[in-house]
Amino acid sequence: MMSMQPMHIILVIALILIAVSFWRAHKTPGFEFNAFDLIMSKGKVDKIAVAFMLVLILSSWVIVDLQVHGKLTEGYFAIYTGAWITPLVAKVVFNKTEPVKIDELSKT
Repeated sequence: MMSMQPMHIILVIALILIAVSFWRAHKTPGFEFNAFDLIMSKGKVDKIAVAFMLVLILSSWVIVDLQVHGKLTEGYFAIYTGAWITPLVAKVVFNKTEPVKIDELSKT
């Protein structure tokens, strides 16, 4: 059975503070942040976005738990960071839109 450790209490408090911060930002008029955008696309709940958020939360919890128990290795950390940073880098590098040239506009 898992015993409650001080780090678990700190983690729960941190998660509550993050959740409250998101909620307050979501409810603040004039502040362009919608917490539901994290799981929605085009006004509907997106299955991929929900799965992405759940996997992010679960994998982050595993990394924190490994660290709390002193079992986090460089390999685990490299896999975790690679899994979450690689898609972002790929999107920035490979998802660039080419600027329209003025010559191309005059041909249409």
